[in-house]
Amino acid sequence: MGGKKIKPPKVNTGDRVSVTDAQMKLFEVDYPVFCFKYLHSSHDLTQCDKDEKSALIEQLAKLSQLSWLQIHMTDRHGMGSEKIARNSIRPSIPPSITEDVQDFLAFRFHGKKPFVGFRNQFILHIVYIDRDMTVYQH
Repeated sequence: MGGKKIKPPKVNTGDRVSVTDAQMKLFEVDYPVFCFKYLHSSHDLTQCDKDEKSALIEQLAKLSQLSWLQIHMTDRHGMGSEKIARNSIRPSIPPSITEDVQDFLAFRFHGKKPFVGFRNQFILHIVYIDRDMTVYQH
C-alpha cells in the first residue's frame, strides 16, 4: 500500500469547549472505570442513606456509558465534572495518594451532592462521597 497517512478528523469544539491534541490523547481510552480503593473513612458509603447509595450507583452506571470526552464536554452539574485543586480539599488526603495528583474531579450524584476522586488514565479513583458538601468550598 502507499505510504499515505490518514489524518484523524478535527474535533468540532463549538463555542464553549476546546480540546487540545494533548487532551485528546488522554481521552483515547474511552470509558471510565470506577475504583473505591482509596475511599476516605470519613466520607465513605457508611455515611450515606439508602437513597444516596442508590443515586450514586445510578450515576456511576450512567457515567460508565459515556466516554471520557463526552464527560469532559458535559455541564459540571449534570453528567460532567468539576476540577478541584488539591489544596482546596479539606479532609486529609490519604497518604497513598501522591503529590503528583494535583487536581481532583467532582461529579454530582444526588441533587448537587458530589463524589470526588482523581483520574489515573481511564480509572476514576473515588476518594470522597461528599454527601454533606464539606470536602471543598462549594
